[in-house]
Amino acid sequence: MVDVRLDIGCGRSKFKGTLGVDIAAVPGVNVLGDLNSGLPFRDNSISEIYTSHTLEHVDSFVGTMEELWRICKPDALIHIWVPHASCPFVTWIDPTHKRGLTIETFSYFNPAANHLSYYSKARFEIVHARLNMSTIGMRRAGFRRSRGVLASALEAVANKSRGWQYRAERWWGPILGFDEARVILRAMKD
Repeated sequence: MVDVRLDIGCGRSKFKGTLGVDIAAVPGVNVLGDLNSGLPFRDNSISEIYTSHTLEHVDSFVGTMEELWRICKPDALIHIWVPHASCPFVTWIDPTHKRGLTIETFSYFNPAANHLSYYSKARFEIVHARLNMSTIGMRRAGFRRSRGVLASALEAVANKSRGWQYRAERWWGPILGFDEARVILRAMKD
């Protein structure tokens, strides 16, 4: 069986070894697809998905997560980077953003972690999460160094465990503003 890996919302650059999927027909895009209207892939056909700074643009977040779950094979991983809701600057700098997201937003899709998960058929488990003081794009441009030692120390404490991440999102985030959350989800299917 062939492993198909996607980079959804890749734009002009995509993760190595992936099929680039985007709404815009630009160089690097292999498949035109729109998360708002469904992706052109069979049920249970995708082994791994990367999506960087895409989910904040969709019309229906729950509908999008259900679409990603639909195309994922059992135990497929989804690597997600999103602007963190605690930082209004990063969340709302782009007028096409429709929402801010947190790590806890993704726990909604795990019945063991959220009592409201029955509103969606999608099931995911968070296997890794990280709070970042700078976005992936800013790190590539060298801005992370400019945030300095304090940002590195805050990231280290915030990412000690899921419990510390919860505290950081709940209590420090509104004061300090984490720029980005990174989450890796595993598709839970029978």
